[in-house]
Amino acid sequence: MPSPRSLKEIQKLTGRVNSLERFISKAGDRCLPFFRCLCKGEKGQWTDECETAFTELKKYLTIAPMLVAPKTREVLSLYLRASHAAVSAVLVNDDKGIHCSIFYISHILLNTETRYPMLEKLALALLVATRKLCPYFQSHTIQVVTNQPLLRVLHIPEVSRRLLKWSIELGKFDIKYTP
Repeated sequence: MPSPRSLKEIQKLTGRVNSLERFISKAGDRCLPFFRCLCKGEKGQWTDECETAFTELKKYLTIAPMLVAPKTREVLSLYLRASHAAVSAVLVNDDKGIHCSIFYISHILLNTETRYPMLEKLALALLVATRKLCPYFQSHTIQVVTNQPLLRVLHIPEVSRRLLKWSIELGKFDIKYTP
């Protein structure tokens, strides 16, 4: 697959990446240079950073990760990750000590979201995961694995209005938090 040469080809590439997002770990971080090309200031200029990201993405896709379907009523694990530019999550099934990925989620942060503290970014990653994977959250107990005090932040009444609203939305699911 050749590198995109025009704005239209970059738009096609980002559309394809969006459709493959559930199969790409940390898709937001991997593909951020492509999306930055579409910003008004860039006007579709393909940079060396874009070329490097494109080459790495092609290499990653040739080693396709295997996704599995979860068994009914099984406890699933959700691993969260937050960076400066994106939040990611992976839903995992623990099958006899072997972690098998079920779904990858990635969300590129908006300008205002990049200024959130790290704990709020992790809470946002959890919120994005619940919205995209609602059927999994409704039919399974989800175990959020994190080394951050996410549970404490979401269940303190003195938190910001945004976190309070997210906490109410997350409250309808059976979510356990483990370090």
